[in-house]
Amino acid sequence: MLRAETVLGIGVSALVAVLVLPPLIAVMVTGVGAGFAPLRHTDLVLNTLLFGLLTTLGALVTGGALALALGAGVPGRTLLERLVVMPLYLTPLLTAMGWNWLGSPRSGLLNLLLHAAFGPHVTLDIVSPAGAMAVAALATAPLPFLLISDALRGLDPALLEAARVHGAMPARVFRRVTLPLLLPAGLAAAMLVFVQAIGLFSVPAVLGMPAGFYVATTEIYRLLESYPPRIADATAWGMLLLAIAALLTFTQSALLGRRSFVTITGKAFRPNLRSPAAPGLRAALAWLYVALATVLPLLALLWAASSAFVTADFRLMRFTAAHFAFVLFGYPKTWLAVGNSVLLGVLTASLVCLLGLAVSWVVLRARQAGRGVLDQLSMLPLSMPAMVFALGLLWVYVRVRLPIYGTIGILLLAYCTHYLPFGVRTSSAALRQLHPELEEAARVAGASWLRTMRRITFPLVQPAVLAAWVLLFVMAMQEVSSSILLYTSRSIVLSVAVFDLWENGNPSDVAALGFLQLAASFIVVSLVLGLRQRRGVT
Repeated sequence: MLRAETVLGIGVSALVAVLVLPPLIAVMVTGVGAGFAPLRHTDLVLNTLLFGLLTTLGALVTGGALALALGAGVPGRTLLERLVVMPLYLTPLLTAMGWNWLGSPRSGLLNLLLHAAFGPHVTLDIVSPAGAMAVAALATAPLPFLLISDALRGLDPALLEAARVHGAMPARVFRRVTLPLLLPAGLAAAMLVFVQAIGLFSVPAVLGMPAGFYVATTEIYRLLESYPPRIADATAWGMLLLAIAALLTFTQSALLGRRSFVTITGKAFRPNLRSPAAPGLRAALAWLYVALATVLPLLALLWAASSAFVTADFRLMRFTAAHFAFVLFGYPKTWLAVGNSVLLGVLTASLVCLLGLAVSWVVLRARQAGRGVLDQLSMLPLSMPAMVFALGLLWVYVRVRLPIYGTIGILLLAYCTHYLPFGVRTSSAALRQLHPELEEAARVAGASWLRTMRRITFPLVQPAVLAAWVLLFVMAMQEVSSSILLYTSRSIVLSVAVFDLWENGNPSDVAALGFLQLAASFIVVSLVLGLRQRRGVT
């Protein structure tokens, strides 16, 4: 008779393989069969690479600078560290729309103010390729900030002091010691941002397409919106994105495999590196980022949602609640989209956390063959844009014709597969902190495997799992890249409803619906955090 641990290992491995492999194989097979359409549009390929590279560079510089700035001694450090990651909770679609209302050449609020003060020759044009890249960099900078901040906390200042003792100037120490030691975190952040950037649909669609700047994701959207839909050509573009991500992963492994980056050993270790720059200047840099990435887009949303018409003359401004009333009571898609989004968010966060914990336990605790393969397979979606998975799912379930096609079930599959690595890595980090002897003691005392997991393991990892649940819920609520390809009239979600309103030219209604999307996320997250506090989970 098979033990429960063995059954879990086999079941989890089979489930992860079913989730990840069919869309991946479909993209590869269909893309090759289509004759690789991107070869006929080298300009779009170059646009995609340029957008990815410059967005990654901007996010890496911004996130790295923030990580260095928010060291010890910065006033309001705890608050700033929380505010800097807020763009992760504010969908890139709303950030792009907010900056569109701020920096549109003709009607942007900032441009109206600049024109009133300095004349029409002073204009900020955010609806451009450069503007799309800048906004995308602002939206993705929290990823490098989080990874590089963790690396800095593990950097022993004794290494830097040794270089200073030998006469190296601060700039040389930073270039020859600090930067090389941060290389693993920097490369990991660069890969994550680049993969996210080349798979990003919302920012290029809102800020790039009106300026005639098209990338792979917008081309995929155009091919699938045409009649009849050109799925094969669209999948070929998905294969291009997949090939780029695979090449980056291989390059990263090759670069990191040649050197050692160990900084924490058994000898005395003193973390918490201090930056030589003035604390006030470092705090000002962080506040500037918070203003550009979060405060200004939110203010633009509020202004657009509550204004009767666009004007920079405060004497002519008229505020109204008509747009909120329309999206709440007049727009037929609102409540259907709210219900679908909340349901998908709750199910995605719950299933990903559950599956991630199961995968992590099998990889770290079970003695099953092939654990390494399971670990790598579960992390594969991290190196694939969401739109690529959506294309693969579209091809697979159109051909197989399972009853989930056209329902929120296919969206749930796409979300769970795309966000699986987040659940696995969070659970793995929590399980690594628990010594196996805790579970072994329970088993020796006569507890079954299931009882041990329920009474020992899960209560101890619950804080980390709840934190991951909140993040996954918010990310599922704002997902647009895969939703835009897989939704139907009955499975529409809030992010798609917002984009539909935007395409129909209703900016004030878009802003009001965007605030409703943020409010729905905030309410559910507040309820979960309140439940966590009442249960005493810290």
